[in-house]
Amino acid sequence: MDQEGEGRQQHFVFIHGLGHGAWCWYKVVTLLKQKGYKVAALDLTSNGINRAAFTDQVNSIAHYAEPLLDYISNLGNDEKVILVGHSLAGCPLSYAMEMYSTKISKAIFVSAFMPSNNQSFLSSVNLKTFPRLLEKGVVKLNIKSDSKLPTSASLVLDHVKPYLYNESPDEDVNLAQSLLTPTPFSVSVELLKLSKERYGSIRRFYIMLMKDRLFPPEYQEYSITQNPPEKIFKMHASDHSPFFSQPQHFCNLLLHIANL
Repeated sequence: MDQEGEGRQQHFVFIHGLGHGAWCWYKVVTLLKQKGYKVAALDLTSNGINRAAFTDQVNSIAHYAEPLLDYISNLGNDEKVILVGHSLAGCPLSYAMEMYSTKISKAIFVSAFMPSNNQSFLSSVNLKTFPRLLEKGVVKLNIKSDSKLPTSASLVLDHVKPYLYNESPDEDVNLAQSLLTPTPFSVSVELLKLSKERYGSIRRFYIMLMKDRLFPPEYQEYSITQNPPEKIFKMHASDHSPFFSQPQHFCNLLLHIANL
């Protein structure tokens, strides 16, 4: 059987992580489209060029993930997608899996948070994960004067290269520094309701990034142990951003998973 020919019927949907947007997938989208695959990269609400709401107006994962949910709901009756979520995208990805389990063939978590039922991003990861990023000055919380809780979280531009893009080309680092935006904090604390019948029915895969300094391998392993996927793959030379540091290897791995 011609696996590549069959694979071209696959439809990939990419979901960005904290601060990023559809723009971060530009190399991967190009490579897959050149091979004839159907590909979409989405801006979640208030990130990228999505201005459906301001960041501090997004108070739920449902609102944040609305562009993804709308995209899936508009698929043809027999069409399914492969969701690829990076980093914080593990939360909206999981939410979409629960909402549209019959429209998703596989879910690929890329150094991503992988909450279980009744967990949030913060409660699903190693307890040191978020405090470490705050202490290192990689992430900062934004609090409005009339609020006691953070409304958003931002990546600190001076720290993104050593933590997110330590193996990535300088031109991509410069691109990211000009386009990163705050992400709604509500995405990090909302508890997800995930059922075995819906979320649990979808094949899950995990791609570990072994030179990741933002979410190091031992932290990735913690998430994997808490909620084991079907299979784990490792990119030994990738930083937190394989779409910049190793786009061709990343695409090859995605195509391999698509054909499993």
